[in-house]
Amino acid sequence: MTLYYTLVFLLLVAESAAFVVLILPFPHAWRRGVLRWVSRSTLVARSQVALKFAFVFVLILFLDATNRTYTVQHDKNEPLDARTEAAHHAKKFYNQRNMYLTGFTLFLSLILNRTYVLVVELLASEDNLEALKRQATNHTKEYLRATDSETQMKNEIEKLSKELDEEKKKSLDFETLKKQASQQADEYDRLADRFNELEKQSQIRNDDDKKSV
Repeated sequence: MTLYYTLVFLLLVAESAAFVVLILPFPHAWRRGVLRWVSRSTLVARSQVALKFAFVFVLILFLDATNRTYTVQHDKNEPLDARTEAAHHAKKFYNQRNMYLTGFTLFLSLILNRTYVLVVELLASEDNLEALKRQATNHTKEYLRATDSETQMKNEIEKLSKELDEEKKKSLDFETLKKQASQQADEYDRLADRFNELEKQSQIRNDDDKKSV
């Protein structure tokens, strides 16, 4: 295997390892920390630029290997002896190997990129869900606090209403007492007037009796 196909094979191994790391059930905090570091690291951003050029080179190798495989398969020259036929099959095998190697490398790069995007979106959705849960919890607490305040206000209003009713009853009792006192005073004045009148009449009679004697 030539040097550049060896590098392609190492790239395929690295992609496989990265894919396994993405799909393994690591703790949520670890995975979030690693992905945040990957998405924010300047070193990773520069590496992505280099990887893009590498995948362009792999694509060129894939097209070349595909062309060579197609050419070997449709070669009209019949082999003349066993050695030539063995060389023909070996050439066909190497070209197919290179085609599959570069093809799988490109295919896995697409899968790896899509899986990375999906995992990042999933983590973002989980973060949003946690934020919504916190907001819902805060809103629930605020609602319960408002409900408690409303209950306290209702109890306070009921208490004030009872006190107001008691004050009204006291006021009515006071008015009743005033009326009773006024009536008693009027009755007392009437009795006093009647007493004075009777006393005058008695005095007049006594004076008349004295004169007649």
